[in-house]
Amino acid sequence: MEEISTLMLGNCIEKLKAMPFQSVSLILTDPPYGVNLKYDLYDDSVENWEKLMSDFIPLAQKVANMVIFPSCQIKRLNFFYTHFPPDWLICWYKGSTGCASYIGFNDWEALVVYGRTKSRLYMHDYMKIPNTEKMGNYGHPCPKPLAWAEWIIERATKENDIVLDPFCGSGTVGVACKKLGRRFIGIDISKNYLESAFNRINLMQRSIRDVKTDKDKVII
Repeated sequence: MEEISTLMLGNCIEKLKAMPFQSVSLILTDPPYGVNLKYDLYDDSVENWEKLMSDFIPLAQKVANMVIFPSCQIKRLNFFYTHFPPDWLICWYKGSTGCASYIGFNDWEALVVYGRTKSRLYMHDYMKIPNTEKMGNYGHPCPKPLAWAEWIIERATKENDIVLDPFCGSGTVGVACKKLGRRFIGIDISKNYLESAFNRINLMQRSIRDVKTDKDKVII
């Protein structure tokens, strides 16, 4: 089966509600952080973040065998362990980013992990990936480096598994899936972000195929 990417425009909470139980192998995503970043169509307040996580995490656990995403600030781990205790954490070591921490500088970020895929799963809980992306790249306030997505997808899934990114943004997870031969579903409320994701994923294709549209879906 060839790798296929499906991009959907809309609210990911509503889209997730309509998806079957454990219909994807992995949700790998980078939700808003609640730190007042300037997203296209989302108010990135702490209050909105807590409501979003409360809606998102139970649905993500229903839809996917495994869910991985950044916790953002260290203090946010209190929210997760109080309300939705993760099964594990992965340490993403970025190197010195120049960002302040309580004791000086913040060199790493925790990724929360729920569940496990049905594929082989032999991955370390430490990843050393420099954060090479700058805020604003691809028209997005907080893009993740491609190597970040590749590292996780390569270890947590096998070829032709389905990977879902409900906060698709600039499409980094989709590009990694296209590169590694995984099927991909991306959802975003922003048409601008989804267009950026489409362009990046389309460039990664090994051959040109027709682009099919079905209401709010684009299939590459």
